[in-house]
Amino acid sequence: MGAISSKIGETYHALAAFWSELSQNAAESNALLRRIATPEFPVPDPTVSFWQTNPKYQELVNAKSEELPQSADIVIIGSGISGASVAYTILTECQALGIEKRVVILEARQVCSGATGRNGGHLKCSPYLTYSDLKVLLGKEKAKRVLHFQLRHLPTISELVKDEGLDEAEAREVETVDLFTEQTMWDKAQQMVQELQRDAPEYAEDTMVWDAKQAQEQFGASSHCLGAISYRAGAMWPYRLVTSIYMKLKTKYHSSFSIETGATVREIHVEDNDTTPYLLHTSRGKIRATHVVHATDAYAPNLVPGLKGKIFPVRGHMSAQAADGPSSHLDGSRSWSIIGKKGFEYITQRPRESAGPHSPGGEIMLGGGLYKSDGKGMDEIGIWKDNCVDPTISAYLGGIWSTVLQGEHARVLQLWSGCMGFTPDLVPFVGEVSPTFTKRRRPSTKRKGAVSESGSTPANEWITAGFNGEGMVLAWLSGTAVGLMVLGREDVHLEARAGRPAGKVTEWFPKELYLSESRVRDLSIFKLARFL
Repeated sequence: MGAISSKIGETYHALAAFWSELSQNAAESNALLRRIATPEFPVPDPTVSFWQTNPKYQELVNAKSEELPQSADIVIIGSGISGASVAYTILTECQALGIEKRVVILEARQVCSGATGRNGGHLKCSPYLTYSDLKVLLGKEKAKRVLHFQLRHLPTISELVKDEGLDEAEAREVETVDLFTEQTMWDKAQQMVQELQRDAPEYAEDTMVWDAKQAQEQFGASSHCLGAISYRAGAMWPYRLVTSIYMKLKTKYHSSFSIETGATVREIHVEDNDTTPYLLHTSRGKIRATHVVHATDAYAPNLVPGLKGKIFPVRGHMSAQAADGPSSHLDGSRSWSIIGKKGFEYITQRPRESAGPHSPGGEIMLGGGLYKSDGKGMDEIGIWKDNCVDPTISAYLGGIWSTVLQGEHARVLQLWSGCMGFTPDLVPFVGEVSPTFTKRRRPSTKRKGAVSESGSTPANEWITAGFNGEGMVLAWLSGTAVGLMVLGREDVHLEARAGRPAGKVTEWFPKELYLSESRVRDLSIFKLARFL
């Protein structure tokens, strides 16, 4: 498949190791298969990310009512960026329609304590890498659609942040630089750029290729760097983006929106109830709902058993580091990736000007190192726990920055881990969830895609999950699409609004992301490993 971008690239190598192990170490490969087929709920004692420390909205961290609400029109399970997008879309669209829907978010732990609150702060799609890989998986035209969808996230989120006044999210456009340290990968990357320029030149306009000498002069790369590719991307403080959105929603829609933390959903039952047929059993009691949205990424199979083995976790590692060197003057205006033969590190830098009294600013946020584990990354696949870090990976992350860039020195401030949801075809699952997957009966007649002017649709379950470590360029608009589907508005031509493009969902949302029986039927980690 070539070189695969970001977290997908690291998981590629781990899965390649898995395929090799099938004939050499049956015990290890069988253990992996058991792990991905046996989902677990989020652990109560996760590592704490840099993003979660010193929260601006302390009242949201453990937000909850004295008692769990008895019912809601829409219950969203998960409080990351997917859940935030669904809630924002439903509440703002209902306001435009002049109706009110009760929305409740259920979170197993603290607010935004899953993948969104643990990632690297990238808002980055790598056009040349993404297109090349998707072209092999989906074909040329489908690859272009998905790539276009990913690239829409930077301007969409930037506009949302501006219109809603979410300055604390530190959302910004950056110059991103991919540094290559292995000849084969460097050669392939240059071929991929040429492929993109040939097939879809409109997506390659800002892509520049630099040889080793130019990379050293332009970006301060060390002699380990064989070349670089630069283009436009974004970066942000993801936890603050989500929590600032929640604060806006709680203030504006206080009577129709609430967040309930510490409420792990253990079971969902369908009962004979005309208005709220779904009964959710949580660690804090029961709540009824008309619609249930699964926005739990890797943990979705716990409540959607038909997706066991179709969404599986990969545990990633992140660090926050205090850096001292030439990059300090950049003030958060650049991000980096370091691409080797079997590894992929991703780096953003916080702006200094937005630093507060408890955070000096300019920190380097560096993640990756998956292939450095004792099991060459395979022992991080199917891991549902984010309450510890691998010491070997941690040590590697602490040294890579000064190795690849000249004159750079860094001191590790914080280390943490997080579980990312992966799918065997490396594309998210979005949309309606049929009884085939939930193993629950449908409470009412299946919708026929009728346009809803009232925002009322038959009770149903929905999903937006499995973002393959690339949620920041997939999750927001996927959540937007699901929110409009819940209201029956996917076939309505809507005007552009902050956080949402103009047109019909069916026009701007790639059909390749829809969850369907035909798509999922033959998906397995075996198929992906063989393909890789």
